[in-house]
Amino acid sequence: MFEAVVRRDGSSNFSREHQYATFPSVSLGWVLTREKFMENRPSWLDFAKIRLSWGQNGNERIGSFAYTSMMSQGKNAVINGKVYTGMLPSGYANADLKWETSEQTDLGIDLRFFNSALTFSADYFVKKTKDMLLSMPIPLYTSYGSMTVNSGTVKNEGIEFEASYRFKVGEVNLGINGNASYVKNEIKNLGNQTGYIDKESLPTLGTVSRNQNGYPIGYFFGYKAIGVFQTQEEIDNYISPATGKPIQPNAVPGDTKFEDLNGDGVISDDNEDRTMIGKPNPDWIVGLTVAADWNGFDLSAFFQGSFGADVFDALRRYELAAVNYTSDALERWTGPGTSNSMPRIVLGDTPKNFRPSTLLVHDASFLRLRNLQVGYTLPAQLTRKAYIQRLRFYASFDNLLTITGYKGMDPEIGSTMGIDKGVYPQARVYTFGLNLTF
Repeated sequence: MFEAVVRRDGSSNFSREHQYATFPSVSLGWVLTREKFMENRPSWLDFAKIRLSWGQNGNERIGSFAYTSMMSQGKNAVINGKVYTGMLPSGYANADLKWETSEQTDLGIDLRFFNSALTFSADYFVKKTKDMLLSMPIPLYTSYGSMTVNSGTVKNEGIEFEASYRFKVGEVNLGINGNASYVKNEIKNLGNQTGYIDKESLPTLGTVSRNQNGYPIGYFFGYKAIGVFQTQEEIDNYISPATGKPIQPNAVPGDTKFEDLNGDGVISDDNEDRTMIGKPNPDWIVGLTVAADWNGFDLSAFFQGSFGADVFDALRRYELAAVNYTSDALERWTGPGTSNSMPRIVLGDTPKNFRPSTLLVHDASFLRLRNLQVGYTLPAQLTRKAYIQRLRFYASFDNLLTITGYKGMDPEIGSTMGIDKGVYPQARVYTFGLNLTF
C-alpha cells in the first residue's frame, strides 16, 4: 500500500514573502499475511502488517503582526513645558519570520491473534522540529527585551505500544486495552551563541529552568543539595581539595549542604555550581482501560499514569513571615539528628538554604483512576411496554483515586512546565444519570 499527501498552508501571521509553505508526506504498508509465503502460518495469527511513514507539518501559532511594526499610543513626552502625544513601535519586527516545520519518521507493526481477540501495535518514531518560532532575548539598547525568530532544532524520539484483549469468563464479557509511550526529548540546537536560554524566573529564587543544547526542554536548573549540616564539626570537615578550606565557612548547623560542582571550593551565586536537577516531561505515559458487562450490568475503569517527570515546588516561601507555610515546615531541622533533608527556617533566608536546588524538586510520577463508571440497563421486555427502546442508569466518578509520592496538591501540573505555583488541583467529580432511547 502506498499513499502520498501534499499540503499547501498559508497564514497571515507571516509576511507575503513567507506566507505559504508546502508540507509533503508519504506512507508505505505491507500486509504480510496476504502473501503466499504466509499461507501456512499458524492458525492463531490472523493479521500482520508493517508500516513506514515520513511527513512534515507546520506551526504558525505566534500571534499576529510579529513580522511588521505596530505602533503603541500613550508614549507621551514633555518638551518645553508642553505635553506632546507620542507613539512607539510595540515590538521589534522580524520580516523574515516563516513557518516552523516538524518532520517525523515512523516505523510500526500491527498484529492480530485468535480471531482478532488479541491485538497489538508497536511504533518507533523520530520527530525533529526545526526553524522553531521562539521569543529570543535581544540587547536592551534596542528598547525591547525580546523578539520572535525562527531558531533551533528539537528532537523527540520514542516508542509506543498498544494492546487489547477481549475474552469471556462464563457469562461475563471482559475487555482490556492498554497503551504506553516512551519519549526522549532533546534540544539539538537553539541557534544562539550561548547555547542556552533562561526560561522561568521566580521571586527571590531567580532562574529555575532553562533551554539548553543537549538537554530536555525546560529542564530545572539549580544546585545539588546533599544534606543538612548537623554540627559545626561537620561544617569544618567539608573541605575543598582545591583550596584545603571549608566550602561553606559561613554556614551554621541546620543549613543546607550543597555540592561544589566546579571544584573551586566555593558555592557561588553564578551558574558554575548549578546543573540539571530535574525535568518537567515524563519518560513514560501509560493508559489502561478495563471493561466488563454481565446480564445488563456494565463496568469500566480508565487508569492513567505518568512516570519520570519532576515538579519544582515554587510554593515554599519560608523567607517570609506573614505567609501560611506548607506542612513540610514541621519537618525542619531543629537540632542535631532531627532532619537531614529539611534545613532550618530563617526569615529572609539569608543562608540561602532554599535557593533553587534538588531540595525543591520532587518526583511527580503518578497513577490515577481517571474514570470509573458502573451502569445497569433494564431488560428490553420491561422497557418496551413503556415504549422505551433502551433505559440505562449509571454512576460515573472522575479522579476517584491518585497514587503518587508528590506531597503537593496535584502532581499533574500541566501547562506550567512542571513548576508548581499553586495550580488548582483537578476536581473529583461524581455524576449520576440515565440514558434513555425511544
